[in-house]
Amino acid sequence: MPLSGARWHPSLRGGFVKRFTDSRVFIAGVSLVCFLLLAGVSEYLVYLGEERWQAREREALIKEAGRVRTLLESEINTTLNLNLGLVIYVATNPEVKPESFGTIARRLVRRTPHIRNIGLARDNVITHMYPFEGNEAAIGFRYRENPAQWPMVQRAIDTRRTVVAGPVDLVQGGRGIISRSPIFLTDRENSYWGISSMVMDVDSLYAASGLMDAGVVRYALKGKDGMGDQGEVFYGDPILFDRSDAVQLPITLPVGSWVLAAAPHRGAAVYKSEGLIRSAGLGLSFVITSMLFALLISLTRIRYLAHHDPITELPNIRYFEAYIKQLITDNLYRDEPFALFYIDLDRFKTINEAYGHKAGDRVLRDAARRLKGMAPEEKVVCRMAGDEFVVVLETVRTREEADAKAQEMLQALVKPYELAGRGEVSIDARVGVSLFPIQGVTSEILIREADLDLSLRKGESLFSSEGQAES
Repeated sequence: MPLSGARWHPSLRGGFVKRFTDSRVFIAGVSLVCFLLLAGVSEYLVYLGEERWQAREREALIKEAGRVRTLLESEINTTLNLNLGLVIYVATNPEVKPESFGTIARRLVRRTPHIRNIGLARDNVITHMYPFEGNEAAIGFRYRENPAQWPMVQRAIDTRRTVVAGPVDLVQGGRGIISRSPIFLTDRENSYWGISSMVMDVDSLYAASGLMDAGVVRYALKGKDGMGDQGEVFYGDPILFDRSDAVQLPITLPVGSWVLAAAPHRGAAVYKSEGLIRSAGLGLSFVITSMLFALLISLTRIRYLAHHDPITELPNIRYFEAYIKQLITDNLYRDEPFALFYIDLDRFKTINEAYGHKAGDRVLRDAARRLKGMAPEEKVVCRMAGDEFVVVLETVRTREEADAKAQEMLQALVKPYELAGRGEVSIDARVGVSLFPIQGVTSEILIREADLDLSLRKGESLFSSEGQAES
């Protein structure tokens, strides 16, 4: 708020900073910063909540994917281990008869629903097959003469370990996983007997592991022929392996591995609390910011009223005392005079009694406006008390200039005052003058001298008022 055009003085103890911090621009800026900080905290809480939610969702996803991985791994390895029993039997009974093979194979198939067929290939030529019906054409099949299957057989022989191939498309229809286990009669290299092969139905494996269960989780598998992360994707959508929200778990095979990818369906899980937390945070930020804005406005008004008159908006006596003290100190140092004018409005009480306090306040505001309007920039106009004002003019330095300025003030103040709907009213005024440092070097002496001069000018004030009335 303006200080009636007064030049800034050190007596205001950081006046520029104080006026800036009391300005609405500063208050609005502080409130905006507060709102942005609170909104930032709100967004951070949303972020933390979403992070915790995502962590819980990922933990649940890992748990579910781990369950499927465990079941799938267990079904595959349990089925493959059944074939090891046949390998041990043949290694101890190289002249295995078709009847004995059929009995053993039948028992193995009864133990798991995943086996499609079991075969023996002595010297890499298929000699035994279960079930025989539907697989008669396989008898006599020579692995060495088949470029598609021989590399896996050769790998099993070289590593002396079970090799898993596929999933592959089966001639009989569907898809299967082919397990090939080499059979050695002794530990010597030239004791190779042949290959035991087992075909597992992948759809049956997938169903038993829960891989195909409809739900909020999507699955994909890669690592064809046990190649792990380097192998092809053979089940599900390959894009799952590139999604950032997917988890990947290894599935261990007797030789090699697969990789299981699991990810939630797009849109299947949403952080539902995000909107609520954000709305609540922004709402609370707005409420707190509004309260802060109102508090700062109130504090600014309180500080303003501590140094200003609420009716005329002029600086009050507290402001004047600080100002005049510093002005005297400065002008003593610079050896520069100034003039102090003490003004008293006469017959003001009569207006209050006749027209009410609102009319009196209007007259006071008009009088203050006239004093501010006629004084130069280097001035301070203060309301001391009641109908008394003080004007300090730093550019008035002689008695002649001071008397002329006092006469101008007097003529301005005694002009009629307009009251809304009640016509005009007139008052008398008296103006006393004191000069610094001729008449005093303290504020008390200057005011006392100006008040004394005001009493001596009483007759002039009345004369000026009567002269105006006659004209």
